[in-house]
Amino acid sequence: MKSLRDEWSYLVHSKYPIIAIIFPLIAVLGYSLLLPSSQINDANVVVVDQDNTAYSREFIQKIDASPYMNVAEIVSYTDNPEQYFYHEQYLAVISLPHGLEDNHNRSLSSRVGLILDNTNVQSITSIRTAMQEISVSENMELSVPAMLKTGMNAEQAQGALNGIALEVRSLFNPTNDYQNTTILAFTCMFSFMILNINSLPLVARLRVSKRLAAELQNPFNILLRVLPYTLFSTAGLIFSLGMLKVFGGGRFEANPILFIIPVVLYVFGTVCINVLVAWGAAHPGIAIGRMVMILMPAFVLSGAVLSRSLFPPLAIQIGDFFPFVWMYKFLRTMGLRGAPLQEMLPELGSLLLYVGVLSMLVIARALWEKQKLAKQTAGNASEKGSPHPVVPASSTGGGLSMQGAPSAPMHEPIKG
Repeated sequence: MKSLRDEWSYLVHSKYPIIAIIFPLIAVLGYSLLLPSSQINDANVVVVDQDNTAYSREFIQKIDASPYMNVAEIVSYTDNPEQYFYHEQYLAVISLPHGLEDNHNRSLSSRVGLILDNTNVQSITSIRTAMQEISVSENMELSVPAMLKTGMNAEQAQGALNGIALEVRSLFNPTNDYQNTTILAFTCMFSFMILNINSLPLVARLRVSKRLAAELQNPFNILLRVLPYTLFSTAGLIFSLGMLKVFGGGRFEANPILFIIPVVLYVFGTVCINVLVAWGAAHPGIAIGRMVMILMPAFVLSGAVLSRSLFPPLAIQIGDFFPFVWMYKFLRTMGLRGAPLQEMLPELGSLLLYVGVLSMLVIARALWEKQKLAKQTAGNASEKGSPHPVVPASSTGGGLSMQGAPSAPMHEPIKG
């Protein structure tokens, strides 16, 4: 019972009761705001209209009228539909073949292509369902009147019953292999977590060991301390992705050498954010406790588990403040989708600019801390300095006296 009372007293006087109650409530509120709907509505799709007829435009209107899809772009031809998935703007490409209207009028079958990004199965389920519903509806409208007619041959009868045949291609992860989804996500998460645990206490460790003031004589020293974390975390992540591909059968299509570039920027930017977030921590334990401010939002908003299409636009914009979200975007596009680095130059430039801003913020924070410590040192020195200076004063007896000391008469010369 003594142990129970002792631990109870410790917890009551700590912040744990508040944390244990408040943090689950924050999680409930946060996820409720991030996931306003349990399904993806108005997912952006591209339609390749090779027929360009009145019926094909009517078919496109029916696709756009679906609550699950939004026709964001219509093109007449493409020889590389994979390119529409590189920047994560679209979730599907729908291809309407040439001769769609002619086959419709002749009660013949037409094959509509549905190309899906299968890097996240959750994001395409509703699109597949919506297209199946549209094809069934079109077939019913065509087949019922046709079957009432006479003199129909076997080919026409088959076309009337199956006027729209939906051909589905699931790209990038057709077998729904967990190596490319869940295992990949948690591999990156553990690497991210280890990076946070070790880099968050960086400044607090210097402060506790009384080395922070000397380190701030050159504010760039803090950025130099970021480099070892960048080296080891980049090597660890690249090595683990290689192991997952070689021994686990995972998919990784990017050039490993070129993929190091976004990973280096991600690690460097993450450590800079950790330094800024944990700068004021009094000791390393408090600094590590701030990991929840970095780890959970970054992992959730990255789309590693939940599709980013589920999030409102504001949540996606907030996610861009975390370098881990950028890294996972590069991993999906270059690693899983096989996009060349040239396709990702806009995102790479944005990430480079953001990491540069974070670096300048770290330097500015170091300069501010240096000035603050200098003022504290000057104040302490003035408090420990000498009292008021000694001032000579004349005494009433014609002699000299020191202020605060008894007067001493001057000896007159001896007269002869």
